[in-house]
Amino acid sequence: MFRLFTLSGLSLGLFILTLAGTAVAEEPAVTGQQAMSAGIDQFRQGDYQAARAHFEVALKFGVDTAALHYNLAVACFKAGDYRAAEVRFSTMLDGPHKSLAQYNLGLVALADGREEEAVKWFRQTARPEAPDTLRELAQRQLTELERTHTRPLQNSRTATQGYLSAGAGYDSNMAGVPDDSPSNRGSLFAELVAAGTLSRTFSPDWRIVWDGVLYSQDYVRSRRYDTSVLQSRVAGIRTYDQVEFGARAGASRAWLSDNELETRFGLTVFAWSEGCSWLGWLQACSAALAVEQIEGGPGYAAYDGQWYQFEVRGEWAFGSLVMEAFYSWQSNDRDNFRQETYFVSLSPTLHEVGVEARYLVRSDLSIGVDAELRQARYDQPHQWLHENELVKRRREDVRVEFGLTAEFYLNSQWLVRNQWWFSDQDSRIDRNDYQRYSYTVSLEGEF
Repeated sequence: MFRLFTLSGLSLGLFILTLAGTAVAEEPAVTGQQAMSAGIDQFRQGDYQAARAHFEVALKFGVDTAALHYNLAVACFKAGDYRAAEVRFSTMLDGPHKSLAQYNLGLVALADGREEEAVKWFRQTARPEAPDTLRELAQRQLTELERTHTRPLQNSRTATQGYLSAGAGYDSNMAGVPDDSPSNRGSLFAELVAAGTLSRTFSPDWRIVWDGVLYSQDYVRSRRYDTSVLQSRVAGIRTYDQVEFGARAGASRAWLSDNELETRFGLTVFAWSEGCSWLGWLQACSAALAVEQIEGGPGYAAYDGQWYQFEVRGEWAFGSLVMEAFYSWQSNDRDNFRQETYFVSLSPTLHEVGVEARYLVRSDLSIGVDAELRQARYDQPHQWLHENELVKRRREDVRVEFGLTAEFYLNSQWLVRNQWWFSDQDSRIDRNDYQRYSYTVSLEGEF
């Protein structure tokens, strides 16, 4: 499948076509160039593991060219390490060889048995803006899948995917819901997330996606703060050129301890684009507008009302570094809690911004940093008696959050995640001030 070319005196390991017209910089060191050449020699001899090792040496010596990254990706693929090949090809998505990377990501997914994902990459490569040769090759792959995979074709039109995460950790300040008063007590906890997706494709531009999620967190020290959520959604998605538009309807129910907390019914309209041609420096961007009707459970009628959200996100990559930023606006119109002279507003308007950075240290290890800032202002002043005097004060919170993450990939499906998270909230109402940190280690898998 792969062959080697020599272009302008440089040995380039390319699939199907060369990077013609995109001459790369000369190697910064003789040692790096020698490692590159040795890797190509090993590749020609069919020793792909040795070729990969030489290419990685060249990378360590500062050779940072499109040719080297491509050669390394090809060697990983030929050696059967699809996860590493996928990571290496992905580094080329933010550059002039994006279509070439997309096509090869399709080949990797196809070899790894992920036909639905392969079809996605081939369809992206078959778009008009891709080079003619790659577009034709991608179309051949799609035609071949249609022709030779009669039974798997059904799987490509109806695809399923599952996600499972089981973890344990420590929370320094238990709280049933994030905006509630903290307990000032810490506890060990266990956490479980199970999710599934069913996608039905009706045409290259139209599909329906159903997903369901089950989440549970149980504290060792007190069942009072145990939480669980069950959610189900269905979305219709239509593709126009490079942009996906969709509408999603869903319902969810949350429990606090053994009591029903609230039930939500909602609708979200959204748009997503990979490339974001009108914002060329972004690799992907999205926008979503959501509205939900909320019904509080027995004893939680104050939560009845509506919830609204508008959110935009953007993602960009710099080699092995991927960054994502978002802005979210939320508004709540709840019944709130009233009891004689006591009043608590449950209807905040929130503004939240955040940034997330992920860096691939090596093919089986990535590290990440998250930072978020949230400002909340409640619709009406809280009211309570203090030393026989009526106090009225509008609640306003500023919350700063920071997280560190390390992910160790066991194979292409399973990883171990370690996450430390810190929150610091400053409120105009003192009892809502708190600091909280948690550490979680979890085993996560996709299948």
